[in-house]
Amino acid sequence: MNANDQLREHTCTDNYYKHNFGAVFTDGVKALCEMFACYWFLDIIVSYQPELETEEFQVWKLTRNEDNTAIVICSNGNGKTLKQQKIPFTDFAAQEATVWVESGVILLPSEH
Repeated sequence: MNANDQLREHTCTDNYYKHNFGAVFTDGVKALCEMFACYWFLDIIVSYQPELETEEFQVWKLTRNEDNTAIVICSNGNGKTLKQQKIPFTDFAAQEATVWVESGVILLPSEH
């Protein structure tokens, strides 16, 4: 199951939320984190932003493997991998989730 399929009703945002480390995220990302208990995914994205501040557009994909390990990959949207992090264990209930970072705002693709 793709987590984004469960969040298709998020086509825009009414609110913007500020992460403790300064990043801004939308209603859809908040719903993703709450529904799938994955605020840690948001933390990973935010932790890399100082290194990626020149990248105005980023695609972040979380993929859970059958053995409950996972991988988080950030690309520039054109196939170039910018960052990658292995997760040794996760209870993430979906198989994958994708969020974008556009000009410093973290959002679901459906909110673009």
